[in-house]
Parts: sequence; C-alpha cells; structure tokens
Amino acid sequence: MAVTKIHAIQHTVGQAVKYICNPHKTDDKVLISSFACAPETADLEFRFTLSKARDGGANKAFHLIQSFAPGEVSGEEAHRISKELADKILDGKYSYVLSTHIDKQHIHSHIIFCAANNIDYKKYHDCKKTYYHIREVSDRLCAEHGKSVIKDFKEAGKTYTEWMHTRKGDSWKSQIKKDIDECIKAALTYDDFLRRMRNKGYEINGANFGGGSAKYISFRPLGKDRFIRGRANSLGANYTKEKIWERIEGRAGLNAERMIKATHIYNAKSIRDILKTSGGNPHTFDTANGIISDDSGKGNNNSPTDYNIPTTLIDKSGEQFANNIGLSKWADKENLKRIATIYAELGNLELQPLDAIEYRLSSLQEQITTEKNKVKHLEAEILSFKEILSYARQYDETKKYNTNYCKSKDPDRYFRRRSSELNLFWIASEQLKNMGIDTNTLRLKDIEEHYHKLLSDKDSITASYKSKRENAGN
Repeated sequence: MAVTKIHAIQHTVGQAVKYICNPHKTDDKVLISSFACAPETADLEFRFTLSKARDGGANKAFHLIQSFAPGEVSGEEAHRISKELADKILDGKYSYVLSTHIDKQHIHSHIIFCAANNIDYKKYHDCKKTYYHIREVSDRLCAEHGKSVIKDFKEAGKTYTEWMHTRKGDSWKSQIKKDIDECIKAALTYDDFLRRMRNKGYEINGANFGGGSAKYISFRPLGKDRFIRGRANSLGANYTKEKIWERIEGRAGLNAERMIKATHIYNAKSIRDILKTSGGNPHTFDTANGIISDDSGKGNNNSPTDYNIPTTLIDKSGEQFANNIGLSKWADKENLKRIATIYAELGNLELQPLDAIEYRLSSLQEQITTEKNKVKHLEAEILSFKEILSYARQYDETKKYNTNYCKSKDPDRYFRRRSSELNLFWIASEQLKNMGIDTNTLRLKDIEEHYHKLLSDKDSITASYKSKRENAGN
C-alpha cells in the first residue's frame, strides 16, 4: 500500500533538495536518482528552465511524497517503484530528483521536480485531476509489484483505482465484463465464445470442463500482467465458466437472422456486397425461403446461378417445446446442423473458409504483438532522448558564456559575474559526454528533428496497433 501527497515549493528548492538527499536517510546516498539534472545543482538547473517559461507564477518546483506500509517493501524496491511513478506521471518532460528514506518504520520516497518542463517550458498544473492521476498510477504500480492497495470505504472490495475508473466506466475489470458480454451475445456456441475472446486479444486459462480442469476460467487482456478469474467475488456470479456456458448454450429461440449475421466472421466484406450478379445488381438473402433475389423485386431469374439454401430453422416458440426439454434440445441440435449447412453453401459462394480466417487472425495477432513491442521500445527511447534534448538545449544556450570565459582577460572576475551560466554549461557538457554525445559535433536542430521523428513514429505505430486490435476483435 502506498499513500501519495504533493505540495508546491515557491522559495526553498535548494534546501528541499538538500533535505531529501540526506545521506543518513538514503543509505549513504545509494537511494538517490535524478532525471535531466544533477542533485547537487538541481536548484540552479531548475532556475534555468524556469527562466524560459512563459507562465510566471510563484511555484518553482513540486514535492511529491510516496509512503509505503511498514514492512511491505525494502528500500531498493520502494525506490524502484517510485522511479517508475516519476517516469510515468512526468513523462520524461520534467527534471526531477528522487530519494528514498529508510530512517523511519514506513519507507517513503521524495520526488522534487521542476515546475516547468524541458520541452516547451510549460508549467505543471497541480489540480484534482493531476492528483487523481498520480494516485491512480501509484495504485496500479503497487498492484503490479504485488503490494496492497488502499480500499475505498464506500465500496469495500474495490481498489481506489477500480472505484475511480468504474465511475467513468473504464476500469479494466469493467472492460473484461463488457467484452465477455459482447462475445456471449454474438457467439453461437461456447467454443465460438472462446474464439471471439481470443480474437479480442485475451489469453484464457481454465476454459475446459470435466475432470482435471481448473475450477475457474480466467482472462488476461492484452497488455496486462495478470489473469482475472471468472468467479463471484472477482468479476461477478454471472461470469463463471458455468454461467457463461449456460448464457450461451442454454438460450432458446435461435433465429436465422442472427445466424446469417454470424457469417461475417468468415469474410471482411458483408454477404450483401459479395452476392452480386455479373451485371452488378445487389442481391438479398431471403432467410424465410432460402433463396437469393435482387433488390429490383424481379426475383433471381436473370442471375447466372440459382441458389437454394435450406435456411428455415425450427421455430421453438410453441408450447410443445416449452413443456418438453428433450424436444427443445433436439430442436437446438437440428438448428445447429442447418446452420452448418448454411455455412457450407456460403462457402460455395466464395466466402473465405474458416481456416483462412483463423490464419488471418493469427497473423494479425502476431502483428499486434510486434507493433506493441515497437511502441514500448520507442517509449523507452523517447524518454532517454528527452533527457539528451534537455541537456543539449542547456549546452547550446550557455555555450557562449564558456567561450567568453575562455577569451576573458580576467577569468576570475568573469566567473564571479557568470558563475550560474558557466556551471550550467559545464554540467550539460559533462552529462552529454556521459551519454555518448560528442559536443564538438553537436547540432541542436538535428536532435530536435530526431526527437520529433521518434514521436511521429510512435504515433503512427500506435494508430496501426490500435486499428489492428479493433479488427481482431470484430
């Protein structure tokens, strides 16, 4: 469990950084990290960034604290979780100093970050929305690392993250239930349901029945690290595998219209678009009589082929089916046989066969995984490049002071006047060299162009990845 709180710093940035970097609290400074600044000169580097900000305001930095439950984490683990928190909520835009204090029973981390970012120098907007985002990310990271999460007193059993997102209708458990409901509604059989869920990107365990099978079915969405069990105290009583099977297989009154809609699984185009005569006249499928006719009302006498597909299904609305379970089950099986005949005839109309569709979906899933990994790689590269860009700008803007210092007839006097700018230049120069950047050939424009190219590549691949995922779910 972790508790978060944040407040603004308006004057004492240097003192605040000095306090959180106390060696007696941070295992002799082992548990200290930073991004796009050095802990020793963070105050100076923050001041440089703030000087570029258009929005004035009194806030110079923000101080975020993440406190963990006693005995739940080690200092190293707390530091690792807090660094992930800083990287996710600040998105590589803001310089920060992070330290983890282990001198108290409850291990806690301090994150002090500049109020203006290094990319477009906009000020951080501290409000309820950004705080809830911090808390949501903190809870999610704790859950991913196997730590407890604060429960909301109004809705026991739900994490704060789930409670907040369920109110907006977008928690991932709510999304799983929504996807299950959609697939149940569209599925013809329990196996068809499982295939549809897998096509949406879900990994499924414990789906089988009988001896030796798992007690619960469980689902893992694309991009999540853990499975969610289909049981009463997790997704709800309506989402156990027995209940899912009953909701699909136990339904009565299957109708031909719904079965025909299901044939879209076998082709990306609609049947209406495919069933055309050589003259281009569209035809409709008459589910009552099992024939193809054109929209002109003239029948299909002018069609080059004549189709007779046995599509009439047994009507189970009569009392004899309601009062005879055996007869009702026989009708269900007979209707499924007739539906299979429909599929076979539609195959003769040059619809794609099932194995071709399964191959296409498998290939699509591989592309989704590949592109998702590319996005993750690009995100890591962008985060690293943001730090390079920050130091490159700092180096470019303070280089003239170092040139003047080297040319000065009285270097000591010049240093006293421009010590802040010179220190910023030397810090940036040293950091860039540590990152493998040759400052002699450094061109800020090239770095900015490459940074924007990375962003563009990420947006392009993300759009492609989302589009393929939507297609795989249809």
